[in-house]
Amino acid sequence: QNQNTTRAARGANIPPYSSIRRTTMLLWGVLLTTARAAGVGASAIEPVLHTWQRSVAGGGAFAAATIITSPMDAVKTRAQASSNDDSSFTVALEMLRQEGVLVFFSGLAPALLMAPAAMVQYTVIDPLRARFPLLVAAMIAGWLSVTIKCPFDRLKTLLQNDPSKQRTATELFAATVRESGITGLWTGYGVTLGRDMPYHLLKWGVYVQAQALFRATLTGLSPGAQNLLAGASAGAIGSVVVTPFDVIKTRLQVGEKAGGLDIARKILAEEGPAGLFRGVTLRLARIPFYTSITLATFDGIKDAFISANNK
Repeated sequence: QNQNTTRAARGANIPPYSSIRRTTMLLWGVLLTTARAAGVGASAIEPVLHTWQRSVAGGGAFAAATIITSPMDAVKTRAQASSNDDSSFTVALEMLRQEGVLVFFSGLAPALLMAPAAMVQYTVIDPLRARFPLLVAAMIAGWLSVTIKCPFDRLKTLLQNDPSKQRTATELFAATVRESGITGLWTGYGVTLGRDMPYHLLKWGVYVQAQALFRATLTGLSPGAQNLLAGASAGAIGSVVVTPFDVIKTRLQVGEKAGGLDIARKILAEEGPAGLFRGVTLRLARIPFYTSITLATFDGIKDAFISANNK
């Protein structure tokens, strides 16, 4: 009875499973409808940019968003790695009290080392869109990004979940290779793909359509503001849909000795369906913000380069 009461208390703050499932199905329906409305078979016009210009735009966009949203990411990781019922606000206060303000930027160094993955994704997305349907282009770009960034993402997660701060990123890297071999750096790769591939499809699919919608309806806003709103819309939808994969990925990367499905079953048994959406509030706070900054900065830098190239 106590266990049922605990689960009921958890469910009080998070929508019941049936509601989550309906919401998820609705969001996927929005994506598919959006894709059809976009005419996904049609290719986009590739902007006239040099490869290094796309790389600079992608790297700059990634760095800006990563630094600004690092505190929310650190709290989200700590909350997801724990099975306690503490709210994200409580977790943040405890981190601040015990470890100081710099804890909110733990894992920032390996996070910034993921910049090459973002640079590859944003460098290839326009050429791919010129040759393939949008969703195919997003899948290819997303797969490349995940494959490159996975080792650094694991190091970032380990650092963010280490209150003692006794080991550096270099020491964690060496320990991982020593204990699990080089493939240990890709722990959680499958779950990360499961999280990021739908997210990339949603991000690019919704972003492109939201851009077109806001260009037509919000004519009083500047293109930069329209891009921020389009990015926030894409991030909000994507962040909710893929949260269960994010929770499982975090548990895998901090050292739980089980497969992704086993971890999912354990979470459902011990914490209920709401456990798979642990940290969703912070994701909804961070990911739309992160995505809007990234995509708006990317398009802003691209537009600046295009203007310079046309002079």
